[in-house]
Amino acid sequence: MNRRATVASLPRILLFDIDGTLIRAVRRPEYRRLINEMLLEVFGTCGRIREVDFGGRTDLSIYREALECEGITIEMIQEKLPLVETRMVAILERLAASGEVFKLCAGVRELLDLLHHDERFFSCLLTGNVEKLAQAKLRVVDIHHYFQGRGAFGNEAENRDHLPEIAAQRMRQHFRRHIEAKHFVIIGDTPRDISCARYFGAKVVAVATGTHSVEELQQHHPDAVLADLSDTPTLLPLLHEI
Repeated sequence: MNRRATVASLPRILLFDIDGTLIRAVRRPEYRRLINEMLLEVFGTCGRIREVDFGGRTDLSIYREALECEGITIEMIQEKLPLVETRMVAILERLAASGEVFKLCAGVRELLDLLHHDERFFSCLLTGNVEKLAQAKLRVVDIHHYFQGRGAFGNEAENRDHLPEIAAQRMRQHFRRHIEAKHFVIIGDTPRDISCARYFGAKVVAVATGTHSVEELQQHHPDAVLADLSDTPTLLPLLHEI
């Protein structure tokens, strides 16, 4: 019996990154400035946030790297994380009320719509964003309704490599059966997305709609690399059979 037959009743579980994969910020300097102001308000300092690379990182990891130089520990950050989430959502809603904040990456809405109506797939999130902010971002661009499962978020682990197992446990509970790691496909735009997929044992499709080119992503050996998510006639069979 082939592998596809053994999992015929189980959809392929797709774990989507958000920033750089589904959406791109169009007011990044303003957004970063407001993040700095939020950190000052909540922690009394923004530390070295201007020097931190956000790409593929969890919010916990970003805040820790930015604030540890000021003596702020990960435990202190976790304690104030509900307040951080609330303030970040408020920042996003304020920006959205005054103009466009994000653009969808090429092909995203069309792909998500096809996946949503295709019983072979079950779409979730695997993102470094804290959960409430992740949901707010998707609402702003009106794609929140395409995601059927909870997935995993940047407030749940500092190390992105640990997020796929969190998502997998939720999916095993949802479907009430064991699901092997190779039945998951992580879709992201950074080497860290590839790394966390490999750490967990999932398949991974890298997409060059963020800050990394196709050539840069290929160096990290994902299962597939795409320029964007617009070629749905090719992409759907790839996601099903990879």
